[in-house]
Amino acid sequence: MSEIEEVRAAWGRIVRWITANAPSTAEALRGPATDEDIASLHDALGFEVPDVLEALLRTNNGSGAKDTTQTLPNGRMVPVNHVDSVIFPFGKVLLGCEEIVETRAQMLDIAQDAEGYWEPHLIPVIWDFERAYYGYAMDTSGSSGFRVLHYAEVSPNETDPTASLGELLTSFADGMDRGNWDVQRPQVENGALRWREE
Repeated sequence: MSEIEEVRAAWGRIVRWITANAPSTAEALRGPATDEDIASLHDALGFEVPDVLEALLRTNNGSGAKDTTQTLPNGRMVPVNHVDSVIFPFGKVLLGCEEIVETRAQMLDIAQDAEGYWEPHLIPVIWDFERAYYGYAMDTSGSSGFRVLHYAEVSPNETDPTASLGELLTSFADGMDRGNWDVQRPQVENGALRWREE
């Protein structure tokens, strides 16, 4: 099975589970990314969007369909994330094209003061609900395939990277099917998926 097929199969399992068990969370899944979305992401990255990531985004362009914005007293608009956006354990959401660009820019800005923390060849894909500095990023610097690194607030965990996006999504799908992922258990409250510590 190719990595694109693995991503599509794993993501299909996740979407089917959410649709069948947590319809309120299913409503947070956006529709597919458009050609314009992918082109904008390509332009922001400065290199080709990995085919496995494009395959995922062309199915669902993130899990923030219920997210909104709020205007602060100073007139600044800020995003307000809806809790139903969380579809992965430990409060993680699927970033869409626009959120990938924003999160990557934020991480590159931080890297100016913290050398080695973030590199331009990294693409954030699954990230923290509150946009804190941790999640999963694709490493596009390799010559064969794309590793997925787990980022914490201090630094990337390169000692135990997931082999691929397909492998990571498969682990989440398996966790939903068997009722646990690491130390998190998927539960449904009022039609919404909530991951809880066991």
